[in-house]
Amino acid sequence: MTETTPYDHDRSQFSRSALARLVLSDRAVGLAETAGNLAVTRHDAYSGPGGRVSEALSVAQLAERLLVSSVIYERERGSSWEDIAEYLSMDSAAAQERFAPELDRWRTAFAEPYRPDETGRKRVPQLPTAAYHPENACRRLDLWAHLRLTTDDRHAVSAGVRARFPADEATDPRLHDIGGWIWQRNLATFTGLLAHYVDSEFDETDWDTVAAGLETTDDEDPDGWYAYPLIGSTASLEMRLANSLGSDVLSVVVSGAESAALRLRIDTLMSALADHAQQ
Repeated sequence: MTETTPYDHDRSQFSRSALARLVLSDRAVGLAETAGNLAVTRHDAYSGPGGRVSEALSVAQLAERLLVSSVIYERERGSSWEDIAEYLSMDSAAAQERFAPELDRWRTAFAEPYRPDETGRKRVPQLPTAAYHPENACRRLDLWAHLRLTTDDRHAVSAGVRARFPADEATDPRLHDIGGWIWQRNLATFTGLLAHYVDSEFDETDWDTVAAGLETTDDEDPDGWYAYPLIGSTASLEMRLANSLGSDVLSVVVSGAESAALRLRIDTLMSALADHAQQ
């Protein structure tokens, strides 16, 4: 029996090939950001022996993941192994042998979206983050493209993958909401940095208030979320939080970030504090 996830409805609005394309876009951005960091020379004097080789290896590993994602996308949109092999300078049998196991893992993840971690007490999502929560990925990748690329297209990524396009930002304020999840232990870091982004005071009293408000929350209950305002000198945000019962995860929605640059910072922060490597 297929397990449910918090984002099943969102995911159902995208085709399988569109989800694969989102993963490809997400990994392309990750590669671009990592490679861009390697171009900077200012801090070379502080890098230990071999340090830049380590960074270059990370770029190479990300490039390999990007290649795998491109093959999965091409297969999902109907490209044959012959079509793919032509660009890999190998025959179709060799291409299938190399990439079929990754394709199988990708497709299995839709039927079995979680696996237990090493302790057996926690569930780890099997779909790549961009496919697991596609609405969040669309928002984040559109923001990245809008800020980083020389284009005024606010939907440069999502326009090509959505079956149904959302309402205009001016008429649908929910499109400014930034939703996702973080590990519970990262909440203090999240709230502190969020307050810093908008130049809002956030002290021990505020933290105690948030901690107390979270105690009875449940992210599966629409009325079971806790809301807390962050009124700053540069922007005013509302942070909505709820426990994901039976896990160490907090569901989070931040509203009120009208600036594209601020939305990108918040989305990046949320992604960093949900990183599986932090478990």
